[in-house]
Amino acid sequence: MSAIILAVVGLLLLLTRVIGARQMMLAVMLLRPSCDRAFDWVKAGLGQQSGPGAAVNALVIALAMIALVQVPNAALSAPLLAWTSLLVTAAISLVQTTDLSAGVRDILALSTYAAAFTLPYLVVRNRAAAAQCLMVALGSSLIPSVYALLELATQPAPLTGSQRLQSTFTHPNIYAFYIVGVLALILYMHCSANFRISAFMRRATFCYAFYLLFLLLLTKTRSAWLAALLLITGYSIVVDRRWLLPVLVLPAALLIPGVSDRLADLETGAIDGAYEHLNSMAWREVLWNDTLEWLAVNPSGLFGYGLGSYQSYFPLFFPRGDGQEGIGPHNAVLQIYFEMGIAGLSSFALLMAAIAFRLISTIGRDFAGSFTMLMLCISYLIVFYSDNLLDYLQFQWFFWFTMGTVCASKCFAGPALQSRLSYSAIAPPS
Repeated sequence: MSAIILAVVGLLLLLTRVIGARQMMLAVMLLRPSCDRAFDWVKAGLGQQSGPGAAVNALVIALAMIALVQVPNAALSAPLLAWTSLLVTAAISLVQTTDLSAGVRDILALSTYAAAFTLPYLVVRNRAAAAQCLMVALGSSLIPSVYALLELATQPAPLTGSQRLQSTFTHPNIYAFYIVGVLALILYMHCSANFRISAFMRRATFCYAFYLLFLLLLTKTRSAWLAALLLITGYSIVVDRRWLLPVLVLPAALLIPGVSDRLADLETGAIDGAYEHLNSMAWREVLWNDTLEWLAVNPSGLFGYGLGSYQSYFPLFFPRGDGQEGIGPHNAVLQIYFEMGIAGLSSFALLMAAIAFRLISTIGRDFAGSFTMLMLCISYLIVFYSDNLLDYLQFQWFFWFTMGTVCASKCFAGPALQSRLSYSAIAPPS
């Protein structure tokens, strides 16, 4: 880490000391989804491989440590123990990685995801505090949503051609998965027994969800479309049938040229005749099959080939991709198995099971809210299976922060609707 980054970390920690860890944490979670382009610009200007984003990552990890010191019992919760297991497994796998710098970068990223899950335990002491965290998570989507509108106004290609909407994010897929998370949060706010939103907020967020669905279509990310469709359909059938309206109007999306082209693309290039003629889904399937065939002869073992090592081994089992750099497996489950072995895959399964059991344990007191979060977990696993999700920091932070808030709110679950989730929830609770 360069001297400049260390100086930025020092300034951020000093600011945390002045305004408090709680306020700094909420500010980071509110603003981080809007910062990628600015961070890249600063990093390029400094001529550094690391930029302000690295300093913010270090700050988030430090804040999570503060949370564990202030709320030590949280460290004994099943989800955090599962996170610890996954991080320890990742650290052990570094012993045999072929790319130590990539492995260290990846384990630091994983640590920030665990930190994002841990941070709500610092804040959530009552329903009002939990409501504040949820409002901050929702509010983090406002700047990207406005920026996306400006992007369409200046570059309307996502509406008329093959260009894809990405807003403040570095890739359309990251933005698409983030939108799916925000949609799930809106559904949760509408139905959870832990929180009650005002009539105005209910109408406003319903309209906002339609706008987000429109933006989601323009990202042209098909796995995110599937995740959102399952999320909203499941919610509509089980919780509130009024949300079937967005599903019923989805066929109209075919009138958008880029959307229909993305769907039509699945019907071409599905046969492995030539690498350059494969569509993206067929290309993924070929890559996965080649990887699994290689692993059948060269098993990854207990701790895999080491975190960050997949790209080093890539030419050995996928020669048709020769000359391409930075190719990930586009399947985070396969990546974990390859790089962290059976222990890593088991640790990840344990983490998701711990989250699921935590949600199921409150289903009797908050059926609709628990069901919605379980649907978000299913949506997460869908995109986890089809993309390099371990690299998508902004979406991972949103997902784990939201899930951490819900899990930390377990002790408040019940029929007593004490919190009124509205714009006033932004103010610190008394």
